[in-house]
Amino acid sequence: MDVRIAVVICLAQLVPCFFCFFAVFIEHSRVPKWIWFAAIILVLAFSVFITRIYFTPDSSFYNIRGGLTFIFLLFVIAAALFCIQDNYFTNLFVLCFLTNYNDYIQLLAKIFNIVWKNRIGFFNPSADYAITIVLLELAAFPFLFWFMQKIIKPVIEQTSAMRAWRYLWIIPISFYCIFRIGLFPTFSDACLVWHNSLFLLPVAWIIGTIMTYYIVMRTLLESFTNSRLQSQLSVMDLQIELQKEQYEQLQKNIESTRAARHDLRHNLLALKGYADQRDTDGLLRYINHYLKILDTDEVTSFCENYAVDTILRHYYLLAHKSGIEAGITVNLPKELPVTEMDTCVVLGNLLENALEACLLQTKLHRFIHVSIGIAGKRMVAINVKNSYENEIRQEKGKFYSTKRAGEGIGLTSVRHIAEKHQGFAHFDYADHIFKVSVLLMPDSKSK
Repeated sequence: MDVRIAVVICLAQLVPCFFCFFAVFIEHSRVPKWIWFAAIILVLAFSVFITRIYFTPDSSFYNIRGGLTFIFLLFVIAAALFCIQDNYFTNLFVLCFLTNYNDYIQLLAKIFNIVWKNRIGFFNPSADYAITIVLLELAAFPFLFWFMQKIIKPVIEQTSAMRAWRYLWIIPISFYCIFRIGLFPTFSDACLVWHNSLFLLPVAWIIGTIMTYYIVMRTLLESFTNSRLQSQLSVMDLQIELQKEQYEQLQKNIESTRAARHDLRHNLLALKGYADQRDTDGLLRYINHYLKILDTDEVTSFCENYAVDTILRHYYLLAHKSGIEAGITVNLPKELPVTEMDTCVVLGNLLENALEACLLQTKLHRFIHVSIGIAGKRMVAINVKNSYENEIRQEKGKFYSTKRAGEGIGLTSVRHIAEKHQGFAHFDYADHIFKVSVLLMPDSKSK
């Protein structure tokens, strides 16, 4: 094959893949865009250099072409990891998937090349192959871009912290090995293909692997969605349980009030007796005893919004019963600018984590401080600060649960809800104090 044709094929396959890779991870970039473009140009130049070596036997680098190819692959992976601030395994998965995509293009080009040669016979095989590669890339690029943007990118953005990504890259690697060992050698040689009907096998392979990717992505996204829904259901169950407890407490208060009113005359007579005898100490003892009887241990309401107030009172009582200092400052209206469910999920997860951290303490002073209010005109700001003693597991800005493998589901939900509302979730810790700041903005429809 002519070197120029080989270079055209190389560029025709790499350029669309780099464009799609850039489009998926641009929002997670840790470097300026010009560094991205510089890295892409270097990779393309390196790939052209290696391609020329493969088709130039008299080159001084020809004998080490295998080693140069390996260095090229390492350079591509290193450039991707350097430019992208995300899970390394998601980067590796996408790179391997794009490699599979190029395998599909090469396989289809070989099939078309064999069919054309068998039926027409006077085309130049190398030129046929190059033209077919370019045409297939142009025809398939819209599908590739759609699949990357609509299927893979949303899944990566929402599930990059999931432990499953540590193993998903094995799928495209396995497809690559099967393709290179089994399919490609067979269908690259026209002598091994004795009937055109055999081409149904590679077509079925391509369709099957693409469907596998689609099913894996959908399964991963549904798994993450179910985790979030489970978190929301837990908050709803908690609210229902708290409402039930408050109703029962209200019934007890009503009965206690009735009994107190029934005994009011006797209590007044007793107070009058102490007053007539000028027994001040006895009068005070009787009053204090009476106040203790009427005390219901009910927590004062923190805000006008019932859902948020219910969550706050629940965790305040739990902290109080466990001997944990709890300070809560709330300035919220009755109607929140963001959805109550999302606000309660964020607040419930943060308070649950704070309470668990305090319960694990054995030496230092235990406390939870909460501040909630309206920032600006319609933004909800939530700040939670608590003490802790255990070691905090953090990697790339993500905090990992001490109860299970992977990032804590609660913190994942908090991050997702903050991003959903165009806000942010900031986590910081120092001197055995963990701080969380969350800002939620209202939906555009509600503005």
